[in-house]
Amino acid sequence: MTMFRPDIPAKCCAYCGGRDHGYEDCLKRKADAEQQKEPDVDPAPSPASGIEKPDKTAA
Repeated sequence: MTMFRPDIPAKCCAYCGGRDHGYEDCLKRKADAEQQKEPDVDPAPSPASGIEKPDKTAA
């Protein structure tokens, strides 16, 4: 008995290489996209943010 089933299209995920789903349905791709979308919870303040620039018009 062969596993060849011409009535069912072959699937292969271009993101993770899985054979049971396509790129659009990839859970790993969706999880990675969500992880990139979330901002850092505690971003380090920039050292230049506390430095005020001199006013060049008040000379």
